[in-house]
Amino acid sequence: MEAFVYTFLLVSTLGIIFFAIFFREPPKVPIKK
Repeated sequence: MEAFVYTFLLVSTLGIIFFAIFFREPPKVPIKK
């Protein structure tokens, strides 16, 4: 159970940092799916 909590916290933290950087300055290179 602890592993799940730690994984959730890690993913959520990385997600927040990623969105913060992504919305702070728009990507200059178009993303291709």
